[in-house]
Parts: sequence; structure tokens; C-alpha cells
Amino acid sequence: MSAIVDIIVPVFGMVLVGWMIGRSSLLSTEGLRGLTGVTFYALFPALLFRSMAKVRLETLEPDILLVFFTAVFALYAVLMGLGHLRGQGLGDRAMFALSGTFSNGVGIGIPFITYAFGEKGLVPLLMIISVHSLILLTFTCFLMEMDAPGGARRRLLGRLGSAALSMLKHPVIPAIFAGLLWGVLTTHVPGLATPVVIDRVLQALAAAAPPCGLIMVGASLAHVGLKGHWQPAAVASVFKLMALPALVWTIGRYLFPLDPLWLTVATLNAAMPAGANVYLIGQMYDTGVARATNAVVISTAASVVTLSAALLLLGVQTR
Repeated sequence: MSAIVDIIVPVFGMVLVGWMIGRSSLLSTEGLRGLTGVTFYALFPALLFRSMAKVRLETLEPDILLVFFTAVFALYAVLMGLGHLRGQGLGDRAMFALSGTFSNGVGIGIPFITYAFGEKGLVPLLMIISVHSLILLTFTCFLMEMDAPGGARRRLLGRLGSAALSMLKHPVIPAIFAGLLWGVLTTHVPGLATPVVIDRVLQALAAAAPPCGLIMVGASLAHVGLKGHWQPAAVASVFKLMALPALVWTIGRYLFPLDPLWLTVATLNAAMPAGANVYLIGQMYDTGVARATNAVVISTAASVVTLSAALLLLGVQTR
């Protein structure tokens, strides 16, 4: 129970604070856009750079990617099949599958794992995050383009290339790889280290990242709200919050065994609610926007319960 008090309460307490701020007149849509920009372009990169700069390449376990994405694409296929049975078109099926498999590993995942395990827990999480959007969103965009009229199909490669490039330009991903590279350099070049003054600046920015990220998530939910037709979103949320973490844990425990900490982090990341990129992709293609938005809202609210259960089942003890 201590893990629930020490992790769930502060994490979702700050989400609630953000939601109340978003519902008030304190934070306009433009203000939320500014808060999001500061969080993603300054605070999270500082946290990720400092964390990855301390990592040694020999300690990384690439199998975590095999475990996580085997589970993700197995469930993605199941959800595509369910969408087909419901008579959905290819684009709608892709949005339904994305809603049930895409984790909010940055806005909620990073603060959650940081509070639970500290920087050692961030390493496996950041390995997943580094390719998460690139793989899942690009694949979903591919399916959405395939569902487009013939003229749009001819632009498929160009659109997919642009989508992949935009994922790589996301401020979180360069910070991860820059930190990892800097860690390699400081290990092999004698006397090379981050200047103390610069590291203090990065440390201050990094300390602000988790609370600002959670407040941003809550404020975003307040601005988005439910859009009606919530039943498919609720179904996708059940798969996202329950089926995906169970599948990741099973594969990482029995098929491709992982280190216990890495398995726990991968499972908890799978148990995170759907990320905001789900409804952003829906808006980009004007497909399944309401269902995608509802999936983000419903899964975030329900994850208070499911993440609490996950902490208890995984036997997580606070630091």
C-alpha cells in the first residue's frame, strides 16, 4: 500500500491540479500550448540528458524492445481484427488499435517511473520511448494512408518519410541519444565531464520536469474533455490498461526473460494510459477523433485504479 500512497497519490494528485487549472481561467489554450512547449523543449530534455549520460552501453538490455513491441503488435493485430468485426474501415481500425496500444510514456510515464525507481528506472523506460512513437505512429500513419483515396496513396512514401522525420525531431528523442553519446565520451575521454555550473542548470530543469509534465497532462485533459460515443473508447482502454501490461509481463517473464527491474518498468509503461498523440493522429487524418480523444480521457482516469493494482501485483516497493 505504501507504493500507492507514495507514487499514485503524488502523480495523479498533480494531474488533478493540472485539470483544475485547465478548467479555470488561469490557463488558456494558448497558455497550455506554451506550458507544453517549455515542458517538452526544456524540462524533459534536461532530465533525459542527465539520466542517459550516466548510462553505460554494456548495461543496456535490447531485449526489452523485443518484449515490449512483440506484445504491442500482437495486441494491435487483435484490435484490428475486432475493428474489422465491427465493420470499421482500415483507418478507423488503425485508430482503434492505436488507442489500445500507445502508452503515455513521457507525460505520465517519466514522472511515474522516476518517483518509483529513480534514475535507474528511467534507463529501460527511455529505451522504449526512444523508438516508441517512431514505430507505432509511423506504422499507424502507413495504414491511414493506405485507407486514403488513390491520389493520396501515391504520396505514401513522402508522407511516411515526413512522419518519421517529425518523430525523430521530437525534442525527447535527441535528448536521449545525446545523453547516451555524452556518457560514452566522458567514459573514454579522460578529464571530460559536464561543467558543474551547466550541470546545476540541467539539474534544476530536470527537477521541474515531472511536476510540470503531470500538470500539463491534467490541463490538456480539461481542455479536451469527452466527445460522445465513449463505448469503443472504453473497450480500447480495457485492452490498453489490462491486456497490454499482462502480455508484456508474460512475454518478458517466460519468452524473452528480462532483468526484474527492466521487466517491471516495461510492464508499468504498458499499463500507462493512452498518450495524446493518439488523438493528434486522429485529427491529422480526420478519422476517429472523438473515439481517440475519449480513449485518452477514459484511460487516464481509469489508470488511477489499474496502475495501483499493477504496483501491488508487481510488488513494487518505494525507494
